[in-house]
Amino acid sequence: MGQCFQLAVLTAFVASYVGVVSAHTLEGMQCGGSTSYTNGSLVSQGKEDKILNGSTADECCSACADSKVCNSWTFKNHTKFCFLIAAATPPENNDPVQPCVRGYKNPPPAPPPPSPLPPAPKQAMNVLMIAIDDLRPEMTPYGHTHMHTPNLERLANRSMLFERAYVSVALCMPSRTALLTSRRPDTTMDWTISPKQWFRTCGGPKCPANTCGAGCGMPDGVTLPQWFYQHGYYTTGAGKIYHEGSDTALQDFQHAWTPQTTNPYTGIWDESSGPKPTYNGKPANPSYFAFDVDDEEMSETKLAEHTVATIRNLSNRDPSVKAFSDRPFFIAVGFHKPHVPWYAPKHYWDYYPNSSMYLAPHIHEPINVPNIAMQAIVKGWGTGHGPNNTGCKYTDLCAEVKFSGDFPYDNTTLPAFKALEMRRAYWAATSYTDANIGRVLDALDASRFADNTIIALWGDHGYQLGDNDLWAKQTNFEQATHIPFMISAPGMAPGSSRALVEEVDLMPTLIQLSTLHTPGGPTVLPSCPDLVGSSRETALCTEGTSLVPIMQGVHNTSAARRAAFSQYARGNPNGGDAMGYTIRVDKFRYTGWVPFDTPTATANFSMFIAEELYTHNEDPIPVDWSVENNNVASSIEYTEVANALKAILIKCGARPNTCSAADFAPFV
Repeated sequence: MGQCFQLAVLTAFVASYVGVVSAHTLEGMQCGGSTSYTNGSLVSQGKEDKILNGSTADECCSACADSKVCNSWTFKNHTKFCFLIAAATPPENNDPVQPCVRGYKNPPPAPPPPSPLPPAPKQAMNVLMIAIDDLRPEMTPYGHTHMHTPNLERLANRSMLFERAYVSVALCMPSRTALLTSRRPDTTMDWTISPKQWFRTCGGPKCPANTCGAGCGMPDGVTLPQWFYQHGYYTTGAGKIYHEGSDTALQDFQHAWTPQTTNPYTGIWDESSGPKPTYNGKPANPSYFAFDVDDEEMSETKLAEHTVATIRNLSNRDPSVKAFSDRPFFIAVGFHKPHVPWYAPKHYWDYYPNSSMYLAPHIHEPINVPNIAMQAIVKGWGTGHGPNNTGCKYTDLCAEVKFSGDFPYDNTTLPAFKALEMRRAYWAATSYTDANIGRVLDALDASRFADNTIIALWGDHGYQLGDNDLWAKQTNFEQATHIPFMISAPGMAPGSSRALVEEVDLMPTLIQLSTLHTPGGPTVLPSCPDLVGSSRETALCTEGTSLVPIMQGVHNTSAARRAAFSQYARGNPNGGDAMGYTIRVDKFRYTGWVPFDTPTATANFSMFIAEELYTHNEDPIPVDWSVENNNVASSIEYTEVANALKAILIKCGARPNTCSAADFAPFV
């Protein structure tokens, strides 16, 4: 099986499994039945134990199957980390080794279909939802003519394109949780990527944040795909819909998806199933790679083709889906690219010759920016990790870049040649995803569902891509929080809207759109209670706003909110935790950093650690992304604006529905 993992377990973790393994090592475990695990140090993280320096998903799977303490596993291809998750109840010593399947050694049973199965709603529209990882709105529909994105443009031309859409958190797991639950992060207690912040089983109205187990979480909370499943739809997904792996109970597969179908949790489209990259002629894990292969050999295209086959089978009433072929469907497909590593077939690089490449227009940190607003993700990509500072996330960065200097240091120490290569790779990966989206659109347009299917496309957050001395996301800046967001609905005229909208708006919008023509009229989700605790106790509600009025041509401010709210958690420089809440209004972005009590999800708005204010006088947003370069929060010229937005934040926190129209009147 190749390289095996080194394992060690903290005494506290192993103590509950007396007689199963020694207190400090897992001895004699077989990797693929041939190689032993020895002399390791696997650090316990509650119920999740991380193995460093892994090799393949198959080896991770085998490690779980061989272990007496492992119940489930997940493999992070881009880091080569394998995570083994302990069983809630330890198995008996004489239990036989269980077969290995993707994600679980002993997979929990899928839920039985509702009894009786809900009747198929009459005249309900189908829904195709396309999610894209790490995609900022740098594409032709948003005015970026240097990009090759013909299929995104094709979809935009038949959609309502929302020019100013924003996420709740610029990070995969909490952003997707917010979108799919239509609840804000302080409600779901999900601010980062961690199995301890999965809203179903952790936190909630009865438990502190990061606490999981019986009585915790929001087990009855209804999500977007779950609502369709409960209302008679055939719900199926592929790729990254929720965040992947154990962090989200393998994409909530026990609640959201029709049991008889292929659900997203299968994980069969990860990069380990595609061609393998090299660096200097040797197997490696570079941050980008141009494969000299046909698209069909890549895992992302296999993901697209699976979705194509699903649509065709339903359209042709194939025996495999005969029981569902006359029901409306909710099909979700989640593409990973342009998430790093930027792997794509070589010909997509041809759209962006070296001679056309340029650096980010503003590679330096914003003037007067507080340190708490910044991150340094690239340094982590290009340096060692783990207890002994060994290993490397991306081979090329470790070999070619020497990271040094004071925080922040991403662009100031990233050589121009490397920044150009990485920007080119991101664009190539974007064009590759565009082609895969085209495959799915072609299948839909050729099917019997072409005139009765809503299409929603969204990104889970933006991307800095070198702007403001930053890469990746994990900030409150415009580049990280601003997303592509478009909805095509049969019978509705395409267009564009500059209304400020949020990802939490998608769930009420799709539910209302899909039921517009059903007997009894459209379903309008109730708003959640104003109090966070009450919202957590409510099974079905929205903290967003339906965008159907905008799509019906009501473009005035009464049809949409007057601001978009986002947030990001950091460490408090004075000790403890901090939360940065950011408010995007028409011409400004204000961010206030305050102390935050994580267990209770409570912000202390009586004390501000730092403040930011950026002007947005450009209309539209400039296509070169040269925005938010100067923090004017302390400028006398903008004192009144800063104080007014600060007052809104103090009054509303991250719950803008608790503010009135009068609060936002100065900024409309």
